[in-house]
Amino acid sequence: MKLLRNISLPLIASLALFACERDYDAPLLTEPEYTGPAANITISELRTQNAAATTDVPIIIAQSQILKATITSSDEAGNIYKNIYIQDETGAIGVRVDQNNICTKYPVGQTIYIDLEGLCVSVYGGEQQIAIYDESNNYKTAPIPWEIFQEKAIRDGWGAPENVKPIVLDDISTINTNPDNYKFKLVQFTGVTFQNGGKGIFAPEDAYGEENITDSHGNSIIVRTSNYASFASNKLPEGKGNITGILGRFNGTWQLTLRTANDVSDFTGSNEEGGNEGGETPSGETKTLLDEKFDKENGIGNFTIEDITLPNGSTYVWTASNYKDTYYMMASAFVNGANQNSESRLISPELDLNGQQNITLTFMHTFKTFGADTHLQDLKLEVKVKGENKWTEITIPQYSTGTDNSFVPSGDINLNNFENQIIQFAFHYKSTTENALRWQINNVKVTATTGGSTDGDGGTTIEPTPNN
Repeated sequence: MKLLRNISLPLIASLALFACERDYDAPLLTEPEYTGPAANITISELRTQNAAATTDVPIIIAQSQILKATITSSDEAGNIYKNIYIQDETGAIGVRVDQNNICTKYPVGQTIYIDLEGLCVSVYGGEQQIAIYDESNNYKTAPIPWEIFQEKAIRDGWGAPENVKPIVLDDISTINTNPDNYKFKLVQFTGVTFQNGGKGIFAPEDAYGEENITDSHGNSIIVRTSNYASFASNKLPEGKGNITGILGRFNGTWQLTLRTANDVSDFTGSNEEGGNEGGETPSGETKTLLDEKFDKENGIGNFTIEDITLPNGSTYVWTASNYKDTYYMMASAFVNGANQNSESRLISPELDLNGQQNITLTFMHTFKTFGADTHLQDLKLEVKVKGENKWTEITIPQYSTGTDNSFVPSGDINLNNFENQIIQFAFHYKSTTENALRWQINNVKVTATTGGSTDGDGGTTIEPTPNN
C-alpha cells in the first residue's frame, strides 16, 4: 500500500538521529561563525595598495590582511563561471575560484572574511581581481584552488539575498561620474528597454550574447550573456523594465552580467508608450512559480513524500539533510551496510500553469554509485497532470559523474507541453539489493512568462570554458 506523507521539521530531525545507518552521518545544522582576527583592510584600500599590479606582474600579498565583504554574485544559472564578486562599503572586486556551483556554499548575501596573505592582486581586462600566483604551472595568475579558498574565505552567519541590495539607477550615464564607485557592484537599471526586445534571445548557442539596453535618457550599456547560461535561449523581453546585475568593466567598456533570469523583471511587454493601459498582466514578464532550496529553515518545504516500498531496516527513503553546510533532500536505500529494495517519490506542490509560457524547471543534484553500473534509470523525473493517475517521465539533461558529491545543474527542463494545466512533478527513486544509489537534490526552481512566446526544447547545461 502506498503511504502518502507530509513530513514536518520535527519528524525530519528525529529521523536524522538514525542517519548512522547510511554511508555517512550528516553534520549538525550549525550557523557559520567567524572567530578569527578582525578585518583590517577594505576593498578600496586593497585596490590602492596594489595599484602597481599589471597583467604580466601581479602583486602577491605577503602580509596578514583580513578583508570583510559580502557576496553579490551567483553561478547558479551558469552565466558567471569560476568567479565570485564581493563588495563592502568602499568598493567591489572579483575573485577567481577554481570551482563550479560555488553558490551552494557561498550564496548571494553571504558575509565572508578573507585571509588575503599568499593570494595576489592581478589585472584582467584592465581591472584588478583577486587570484593566486601559480608559478609551478607557468601561469602568472590562476583561480584559487577550492580547498585553499575554503580555508581562506570563512563564512559568518547565514547568507541571504536580502543582505545585499543593488544600487538603483534610472540614468546609465551616472556610472561614468565615478567609475571606481560602481565597477563590479550589484546595480539595477530601471525603466530600460532591450534594443532587440521581443525579437532576439540573450545568447546564441555557440557564442556570448551582447545585447544593448537603453534608459529613458538615451544612454546604453551592453548586457553580456554566456551561451552556457540557463536562460541564454530566453527571448529578450519587450517594453520597459528593470535589469539587475554585476556591473563589470573590460578594457574601459562597461558591461552588465545577469546572475539568473530573475534579474530581468517588471517589463511591460510592449514597446509602445502606455502599452499596458488595459491593466492586464505584463506579457513576457518572468515569474518564479517555485523556488525550493530545502534549507535549514524550511526542510522539505511544501514537497511531500510518497513511499511505495521502504527499504528493509529503515522507515524512510527521502530525508532532509546537509553535508558541509550544503542543504538538500537525499534518497538512499543503503541500510545496515547493504543495498535494499525501495521505491519512493519526492513530489512537488501543485503548480497552476494556466496562462504561463516558457515554463522551465531547473535544479541542482548529484548522485553517488557504489558499484560499476550507474543505474540512471533508477533516478527519474516525472510529471502528473491534476485529475490523472499517470506519471509521465521527463528527461533530465545532465547528471553528475556518480563518483563524488559535486552538485551539477540539471540543465533547463522544458515543461511547455503542460501549459494551461495544473501539474505536480516528482523525483522518482528506485533501488534494488544489487544497486542502491544515493541521490541528493536542492535549489529546485520553476520559472515562466505570462503571454510570451514559447521556446523550443529545453537545453542542456554544458561545462563552459573559462574566458579569463
